[in-house]
Amino acid sequence: MAKLPLGHLVHAALIARGASSAAELAREAGQPDLFERVRAVAGEDPVPSFLHSALCAMSLPVRRPVDDQVPIIRQDGQYTLVITPKAVVQRVNGQQALAVLGVPYGSLPRLVLIHIMTEAVRTRSRHVLLGASFTDWMRRMGFRTISYGPRGSATLIRQQLDRLLACEWMIRWDHEDSSGTKEFGIREIKLTNEYVGIDTKGGGFRREIYLTEPFFEHLRKHAVPLNEHAIRQLRDSATALDLYTWLAYRLPRINPKRPATLNWQQLAVHFGNTGTNIRKFRQTVRDAWERQVSAVYPEARADFDTAVIRLHASPAPLQRKLIPGAQLALVAPAADEPTDDKGAPGRGPSVSFFAALATAVGSIEARSWFDAAVLESSEEGWRLVVPTRFKADWIRAHYGPALEHARVAAGLDAAPQVTARPH
Repeated sequence: MAKLPLGHLVHAALIARGASSAAELAREAGQPDLFERVRAVAGEDPVPSFLHSALCAMSLPVRRPVDDQVPIIRQDGQYTLVITPKAVVQRVNGQQALAVLGVPYGSLPRLVLIHIMTEAVRTRSRHVLLGASFTDWMRRMGFRTISYGPRGSATLIRQQLDRLLACEWMIRWDHEDSSGTKEFGIREIKLTNEYVGIDTKGGGFRREIYLTEPFFEHLRKHAVPLNEHAIRQLRDSATALDLYTWLAYRLPRINPKRPATLNWQQLAVHFGNTGTNIRKFRQTVRDAWERQVSAVYPEARADFDTAVIRLHASPAPLQRKLIPGAQLALVAPAADEPTDDKGAPGRGPSVSFFAALATAVGSIEARSWFDAAVLESSEEGWRLVVPTRFKADWIRAHYGPALEHARVAAGLDAAPQVTARPH
């Protein structure tokens, strides 16, 4: 491993020596605001947010393209993502007219997509209620200051939302087997084709959005977990958001025995960079990693060298508690250690249950969703107690077969009831 990035060093200082030492380290490095990012993430239990894996792997434009009505094309290995802006009906001077709004760009549509997809995953419904008013929705997204006017935050977000809703999305898969046979598959979907709202002097507001059934089902299978606290710290930088979501998607999927490597030209393709100025692109990404992303994703293990990028297997960014160490390893509360019927550690159904569960879902996902889970016996039967109601709902919805596999391995007479720990 290369030298730890500044964000990780500040995290380690915070854990080992306290807030004053961590703040001093950030100030000495000329990045006093970095400590605030670290503290915002380290001081709170993670709040899950979600984004479709295709948008984690292949990003929107960072800035407005020269011709913003040309479709976006992104590639990630076997997959290609195409986002095409379509004409929409708008009222102009009292008359209805067709207009092509163009492709979305910048940090704002990224925040909008994360918010919409998080609500859909959280509620397990394709019906997403944005808010009673535009101001209400912006408050829900975490904006404290809301400005209007031609360049106000409300106006810019409304424009980017309109662009997102007008686009069509195509995901293409290509594969060539050992015999040279080439296969491909195409899925054409739209984020939504149904929404309702109100017209105001400042423009229309979509209060309710109904994701299309194909997109919603695809999202349920391919949602990547993120940390809401991290998103809020990166919200003003499209590059930092792209790097964070890309790492959140890639790192948990890497073989622990072998790091993944890629060059800067390959990363530029992922991020939609033309590669005409790799030196500037490399500096922008390394700066975002050093000052921003490493501050909000302390478990991410990656080396952004000048010649090559190395990615190491890392947990998803939904961890609860860190201890000092070169890799900022996790530690679980002592009360969560499995015991046998007499209270002795290392035996009993808990051990075999959690071991089988980790085998079924993979060690990375097991640490993300079951790191503080406790298997308890009660008069009503076995219970799997997790820290939050959100985790309980998510586990019930997505890990039924894995829980059944663990039940059989542990010899339980029935699958445990998944419940949230009372607060």
